Parts: sequence; C-alpha cells; structure tokens
Amino acid sequence: MVYIQCGTQWNKTCTSRGGAPGAGPVRTGGVCLLGGRVVSVKRLARVLKVVGFAGLFSSLALAQVFYLAKVPNSNPNTPTAINNLGEVVVNAGSSNALSVSLWNRVAGSQSLNVVGQNMVGSALNENGDVAGAGSETTSSQPQAFLWQSNNGTTHWLGTLGGPLSAAAGVNKSRQVVGTAYTAAGLPHAFLWTLAGGMQDLTPNLTSAGGAFATAINASGEVIGYYYPNGGSNVLGFIWTQAGGFVSFGNPGTLPFALNDAGTIVGQALTASGYRHAFSYTPAGGMVDLGTMGGSMSTALGINNNGWIVGTSLVNDGTGVLHGFLKLPSGGLQDFISLSKLASQKQPDSVQVNDFGDIAFSTKNLLTVLMPNVSETTVSSANPSKAGQAVTLTVTLSSIAGPPPDGEQLLVDLNGVQVGSGTIKNGVAKCQVTGLKTGTRTLTVIYNGDAYYFPFRYAFKQVVQ
Repeated sequence: MVYIQCGTQWNKTCTSRGGAPGAGPVRTGGVCLLGGRVVSVKRLARVLKVVGFAGLFSSLALAQVFYLAKVPNSNPNTPTAINNLGEVVVNAGSSNALSVSLWNRVAGSQSLNVVGQNMVGSALNENGDVAGAGSETTSSQPQAFLWQSNNGTTHWLGTLGGPLSAAAGVNKSRQVVGTAYTAAGLPHAFLWTLAGGMQDLTPNLTSAGGAFATAINASGEVIGYYYPNGGSNVLGFIWTQAGGFVSFGNPGTLPFALNDAGTIVGQALTASGYRHAFSYTPAGGMVDLGTMGGSMSTALGINNNGWIVGTSLVNDGTGVLHGFLKLPSGGLQDFISLSKLASQKQPDSVQVNDFGDIAFSTKNLLTVLMPNVSETTVSSANPSKAGQAVTLTVTLSSIAGPPPDGEQLLVDLNGVQVGSGTIKNGVAKCQVTGLKTGTRTLTVIYNGDAYYFPFRYAFKQVVQ
C-alpha cells in the first residue's frame, strides 16, 4: 500500500497556465512547478503538497468512533503520510531548518537523520522509507530524495536536466514518482528506481503546464495529471510498464492517490463546473463522490479496504474545509462527528492506512484518528461462588475491525492482575480466579498498539 501527501490549499503565489475552469492554480512538490515560478527552500514545508457514510454500524453510530492522538513537535499545515506499521511522517522545525521524523503511538518520535538541508517528507512506504524534497547542501536547489530505512542512506534522485525535482509517492519496492524539470525548463512526471535512476514518463510532452506524477502502487502503476500539448485543461493519466501512458477522465481531472487494486481517487470538475471528489476504475469509470453539503470536495487518500479520505466544504457559510471518511458503502462522514475533533480545524493533508488510522495536518498540528475499540463482556457464571474460577468472554470491535490476533487483555482487581486472555478473531477468553464474596468491580484492560487506542472497561462480578 502506498500513502502519498496531498493538500487542499491553493497556492495563491503560483499562477496556472490555462488551468481547468474553476480548478485554480495547482502546486506540487517542494517547488512551484506551474507557470515557471520557483519557490524558495524556505517555503518547502508549505508547498510540498499537491492540491488538494451515511450510517456507520448501528452499534458505533452513537459512540466515539475514533480517538485523537496529537503528534508532538509537528509543524502545522505540512505534508504527512501513514503506513501499515502505524508510522506517520512528521515535518518539524523552523522555515530555515526543516527536518523529517517518524512517529507512532507506541514508540513515539524517531529522527531520520536525513543527510541534507530543509528536508520535507511527503511519502512513506511499508518499509518505513521516506520520500520528499530538500536541498543536499545549503546552496543547492531543492531536489527529490529517498531515505532508505534499512541502512539510513539518503538518495538524491536528481532531475531530468533542469534544476528542480520533488517526490510525491513511493512503493515497497522503493520506486519513487514525482515531478522534475527538464533541460527545457518543463516539469515532467518521473519514475525513479535504485537500479535505473530517473525515467521521464512524459518525454514527448512540450506543453508549458507539464506533467505531475502523484502516486504509485505496489505493482508499479503510476498516476498523475498533465497538460496535453496544445491543450489548456489538465487530464488524468495512468502509466504502466506494459501499457505506457494512458489518459483518463474529463478535462479538469486531478488524480491524487490509488490503492493496490488500482482504484484511483482525486478531484474532478462536474458538468456544472464544481470540483468534486471522485473514484475511478477502468471497469467502473468515474464516480462522483459528492460533498458534505458544500460546493467542493477532494479525495486525497485511499487504502486497500476501499476507505477514502479527503476534505469537503459543508453548508455552513464559513468556507472552512472539513475532513471526511467514506467507507465502501455510504456517503461522506465528517471527522467532527466521528471523533472529538473540534470544529474549524481545516485539514490540509489527509491519509489513511489499512488499519483505519487517519493522519491529517491542520493549521494547529498533526493529528491521528485511531479506531476506538468497544467491548462486550460475558461471564461464565454471574453470580459465582467464592473460590470458583470464572471465564470472561470479551468480544472486541471497532470501525476497522478487532485488534490483531495474539494481543493480550488483562483483568485487574484493585490494582492486582487476576486474569488474562489472548485475542483471537476479536474474542479473548480471560480466566479469573481468587475472587472473594461480594460485588467485585473488575477492570478489563487493553494496552493498545500502534493502530488501536488502549482502553479500560469496568465489569461487575457478583461472588456469593
């Protein structure tokens, strides 16, 4: 699974040449790559971004579906990405000294010690490798990089003959995609590999608008958007080793993410000129995902379970974007209704992993929504007799399913462990012994992991 960073704020300092009607200027990578405008290294953190159910399960609809985990020391409104290890890309520091780290709920923050200046991470794979853009030295132009997790090596990916490049996606095979300038001063989509270096995916493109690769999946399928030669509106594209470069969508289509099954999500113009989130497959074509009541929405991420995340305006007159989650069935669900997220926190970068963890940055900080685990506990005998062993059968569930098999539940009585059980298929059987007569308040404890928040639930056992 590949997770790329996509933003939702338009770069007002960058003008689009012949952009799609109503689409506004587009920005991507560590530099502004449209209209020939170059953004300084100091602004990498701001510009390393690509533009950016009705009804949950009835048992979860009235409960808090997600807990919020606030990521410390993260800069606001910066790119992020999340993988299936529960790791999140964190960009921090001042505008003149940006650095990249990884964070998860269990291990906390880990500095990557990336060799370079003003580094901004925007993509993350299942190995923990990070791709983005930065400067190799204090005097060099921003270029794409790949930090390799197994040996700590920083690879500078170079360009297509011009001065600038920026990475937008990376897969488990360490294939990196993004945008790089050619010697003619045009931004082109690229694919980079450890063995082959940088390959121009759009060598015949001569339009000033250029091309931008935004994501790559496990099979090496690349997506992005481009300005056709002689055309004034962007089109989406899919590139594969076997099939080459193929366009899809109507003018104004901006693909931002895809999963390993090949489902693509992004933003496209409707017939009435509004920008709406879409999903696309070759078999099913373009599907308008709608909005949460406002006029605009953007899909920014999709996982291998078909969960789609992004941003949408709502019908409240504020013009503030809200984060949304869309499950395979149902419509767009507001982050605010799914968690204790306060209103008016406009998400900028939004991504989701296969465990249902959602990472998003706002004007305040980087936050991760982690599935809330609910439980049902049944005793084998309640009331029981003094000295009798009882078995508590604890059934666990969440919007993303139960915690993984093999994890432990503990049973506590007044600070003393009196039982435990191992989770299998969402159920743990905990044998409890040594209970004295009376009504005993037992505490069922789950310590959590990198994906699920910990919990403590009270259960009353009557002992006669």
